[in-house]
Amino acid sequence: MANLTVTVQEAMESEREDQWRAAGVPEADIAFSRLSGMDGRDVRTFREFGLRHSLLIVVRCPKAASRAWHGVLPPKPWAVKQKTGSWGVAVDGKGRLWVSDYDLMSVWRKSGQGFEKLFMSAAGGAASGPWNPQAQHLALELNRQLVSRIQHGCQDDFVSPHNPGVKPSDHFAAFWLGQAVHLASPALCAQYYGRAGLTWPYTADGRFIGKA
Repeated sequence: MANLTVTVQEAMESEREDQWRAAGVPEADIAFSRLSGMDGRDVRTFREFGLRHSLLIVVRCPKAASRAWHGVLPPKPWAVKQKTGSWGVAVDGKGRLWVSDYDLMSVWRKSGQGFEKLFMSAAGGAASGPWNPQAQHLALELNRQLVSRIQHGCQDDFVSPHNPGVKPSDHFAAFWLGQAVHLASPALCAQYYGRAGLTWPYTADGRFIGKA
């Protein structure tokens, strides 16, 4: 059964890659999807969207096997608490299937010699409520172009004891100047933040310590 599962996964991934090539997705973006678990078309979208708006975008990536299921299954919403399995899919209590989603971590706009945070969450970092109009406009524009849409605001901007923090198994993608960089651990992501002059709002053991 395990061998059959691997065969199905590999076949799905190969089919997706052929679809992406037919859609004009560059080979570099397809290769990046193998690292990040993101849909190849969405890798291209994040790169081009960030370049067009002069944004540095950091995303927590789904499990690598998720890449086969974007566009086939809907992204897992916040309300679904079931964990995704090794193949990047969660099953809720009603038997519905969801693909592991992308989480925006932070969005920054180039300003002078550094970056200025674009706060993409409810005012004050609340769980819900109105967003800054500029941030809301950008989020809606981005989601119109993504295969697997973003489900909520930036995690770095969620100022709450319920902020999930980061786990040792988390991996991330940073999009800047039309390039995608894979960051294979929270430590590497924290180092990336540091090099860019950004504030990393998590402790060494992954707890959130950020402020609105």
